[in-house]
Amino acid sequence: MSVTLPSVFFTLKVSIVLGSLLGLCLGLEFMGLPNQWARYLRWDASTRSDLSFQFKTNVSTGLLLYLDDGGVCDFLCLSLVDGRVQLRFSMDCAETSVLSDKQVDDDSWHFLMVSRDHLRTVLVLDGQGRAGELQPQRPHMDVVSDLFLGGVPADIRPSALTLDGVQAMPGFKGLILDLKYGNSEPRLLGSQGVQLDAEEPCGERPCENGGICFLLDGHPTCDCSTTGYGGKLCSEGITKGLDLSRSLLKDQGVCKADCMWS
Repeated sequence: MSVTLPSVFFTLKVSIVLGSLLGLCLGLEFMGLPNQWARYLRWDASTRSDLSFQFKTNVSTGLLLYLDDGGVCDFLCLSLVDGRVQLRFSMDCAETSVLSDKQVDDDSWHFLMVSRDHLRTVLVLDGQGRAGELQPQRPHMDVVSDLFLGGVPADIRPSALTLDGVQAMPGFKGLILDLKYGNSEPRLLGSQGVQLDAEEPCGERPCENGGICFLLDGHPTCDCSTTGYGGKLCSEGITKGLDLSRSLLKDQGVCKADCMWS
């Protein structure tokens, strides 16, 4: 089921998340090798929480993320299926899945968020949301495992994993940056076959005068709203920046005459 998100609110939310996190957090490079994995402290997805990260890949299949209740009933799995992102999850043994409309195996950066709110779980990819809803007897997801990124360790007993065959899924191949639980960076407990400190799209810090770098359509973009400067890189005086903003709005047909600011 598709979700229409208020564009202004969502853009601001994504900009704040990306702007505050890019350039500060750990990057991981996965080679798609057997028994590769990164293990993080548990994400409490039981009732209401967000998880987000950025990724880049050129492959069409692979396990992105997995967590469960220790082999009983509940799980949450993110994977690549035919070049799209699939969210598959279970609560109280009621299971459903959603698939993104957008292809992501294009070797470009993408922003992904999973938003949990009791019976409703939303997969958000580059600003487009798809929701999965269940009607189990209990309104929360049981989560006891750590969170696995890129693969699940082969030494975990299959009986302790809720989703059959998750260990046999191809490992993710590509880059993952800025894994967040809400606004917090989770603790990395360990990894195997993973290279740390991978490339970062805002690593060159292109924004001047305190501008905040974030991703927009896979490209580094500058948020100059708190700097007193304007322009693509927050390098232009505010008057020139406002003139440029007016010009852009006119070109896009937003302003029919002069754009006026108080």
